[in-house]
Amino acid sequence: MENWIVSAVVVIAVLIVIYFVRKYLIKKYTVELMKTLMEDEEKFFNLLDSFKIKLLFQPFNREYLRLNNYIARGADKKIKEQIAVMDKMRVDRKQRFATYQTVFQYYLSQDNETQARNMQRKMNAFVDENNLDPGLKEKMNMEIKMYFDKALSTLPYIDQNLEEASSDEDKAVWNLRKAFVLKENNRLDEAKECMKIVVECTSDPTMKKEMQDLLDNDLKDL
Repeated sequence: MENWIVSAVVVIAVLIVIYFVRKYLIKKYTVELMKTLMEDEEKFFNLLDSFKIKLLFQPFNREYLRLNNYIARGADKKIKEQIAVMDKMRVDRKQRFATYQTVFQYYLSQDNETQARNMQRKMNAFVDENNLDPGLKEKMNMEIKMYFDKALSTLPYIDQNLEEASSDEDKAVWNLRKAFVLKENNRLDEAKECMKIVVECTSDPTMKKEMQDLLDNDLKDL
């Protein structure tokens, strides 16, 4: 009996060590992947497709990182191909929707209305087919109206997100979006007040200067 107990303790100890070592390695290589994603495309793909990454990372996580590389480079053709690849993977509903959401936000940021609306339709169908929260569809609709219609009706949606913002970065993002909508509807003074908050909440010196330059130039390039 004592030998059995000792063996069980040893096995548990080994499993605990393996767990923490694996967790450490995943964190280490995640940082390395994110760094190379922005700085060295060839090194990023070599690392992403290496045996150690395949051993440590789940397939979805690896392909999601690959997708983010294409997004960072603005490789539209590769993005579409990667979505097709990931559509064939066996993943849960949240992972699938997160993939679509990432691409949807990319098309919004690129002012690509056609592709953004195509992705919106794809996501709406996915929400219906998988009985997800219907509020997700309304959120996407607000994003479309905010980016492409510059509709004042999106202000309550923006204000709600501002109330829920938990960091200065979030506050900066939503105040920038609000400034954009207000400026496009000839409410420049209110837009400039929002931009002042953006400047206050932006920590990166380069970005802070860019926001201040926009403000000093009456938001002409916003």
